[in-house]
Amino acid sequence: MIIEKIIMFHVQLPMKFNFKTAKGSLNLRDTIIIKVESPNGLSGFGEVVAFTTPFYTSETFADSWKILEETYLPEILQKEFSHPFEIHEFFRNPLPMALAGLENALLDLYFKERNKNLIAGLFQEKLADKIPRGAVLGQMSDEQTIKEIDQLINSGVKRIKLKISPQIGTDLIKKLVKRYPQITFALDANRSFQLTDWPVIKELDELGLACIEEPFDIKDLSELKLLTENFLTPICFDESVQDLESLKILTELPFQTMLNVKIGRLGGLYQTQKAIEFCRQHQIGFWIGSMVESGISKILHVQLAALSGNAMAGDLSDSKHYFDIDLIQPEIAFPNGWMTVPTGIGIGLSVNETLLKGYTVNKLIMTYFR
Repeated sequence: MIIEKIIMFHVQLPMKFNFKTAKGSLNLRDTIIIKVESPNGLSGFGEVVAFTTPFYTSETFADSWKILEETYLPEILQKEFSHPFEIHEFFRNPLPMALAGLENALLDLYFKERNKNLIAGLFQEKLADKIPRGAVLGQMSDEQTIKEIDQLINSGVKRIKLKISPQIGTDLIKKLVKRYPQITFALDANRSFQLTDWPVIKELDELGLACIEEPFDIKDLSELKLLTENFLTPICFDESVQDLESLKILTELPFQTMLNVKIGRLGGLYQTQKAIEFCRQHQIGFWIGSMVESGISKILHVQLAALSGNAMAGDLSDSKHYFDIDLIQPEIAFPNGWMTVPTGIGIGLSVNETLLKGYTVNKLIMTYFR
């Protein structure tokens, strides 16, 4: 591959509501879109999904922009390589989200040049024709939560993940599980509980939940080996697992585990593919999350959710759930709770470059001609 031009866009997407979790809230999505261009006129797009503050992982928007501008992009412009995964050999101790965004753009271009779909081509696997929608609700009042769940049910959703924290307590969760027996519920605490709160988490084990995600604020996953009581609900991991070494620890824990797969957090599809293969080999349930991201990144997660073996529907909502308008054509949509999976070349659909430019507040252009 030869890249002769790269454009990096700082995009701001206004959100339709304030999305609140145990660790922060979000009502404007700053994101980085990378466009790479080859001498043959084709281009590829990727998205860097780091947030402006380090409430999710330590990597921030500013960190990503800086390392891309100063290190990654100049390096790519001066090298020829046969496959995008070779960039993992160029950079040591990389920032995962920055590297993932660049890798995704290169993969989009690579598979366009071969007239193949990116995810189907990478995994050498036929994707499911349709996937179900799973929804995630941020923290809000009890009345608003019930209103939102009713709307989701009317739209065909059957799996809902609720954001929780120690301040919420278990009464609302119990009430919702009883009120909506037709819904599969999962919970996400965003590491807001302490290990000493184990009795509270144990109380939730009676509810038949799909999983409880990231309940504990711990420094080392090995600390969870102390929880030896019988526990039936799978514990799901997200931000605690950022590499394959962390993932391997899940096989040593005394309860059933799951992995929320996010390309940006894992450092790109090179690592994501390895993580999914590891989960398949070791009976770790995996499913697909998202990062309140534009469709440029989320569409890859949609296609990952169409791989065989997904443990449950992903956190993959309509584009219009978070934003008035998305950067892709067609937008992501789940009519009656199901989406037909796009399998076009590259990321599977088109980027609306007019909208991309319209939401851009800053950009960087780098060129290199041999």
